[in-house]
Amino acid sequence: MKTTIDIDAVLLREAQKALGTPTIKGTVDASLKTAIRQKQLQALADALGTIPLDLTPEKLRRQRAKRTPHVPR
Repeated sequence: MKTTIDIDAVLLREAQKALGTPTIKGTVDASLKTAIRQKQLQALADALGTIPLDLTPEKLRRQRAKRTPHVPR
């Protein structure tokens, strides 16, 4: 779809830098996708609710120590 809008040049440059997009169209598309993804993630987090955890800092350290080390790809 083709449309004409007035875009703040400073915001556009900041968005291009943040998103790594070289074109205005790419930046607008990436921004829309990011907004949609953020909304979906928030909806998922809201649906899951909260999980009560009975973890002290010491218990958390012990749990982390049990994990297998991360292997870089």
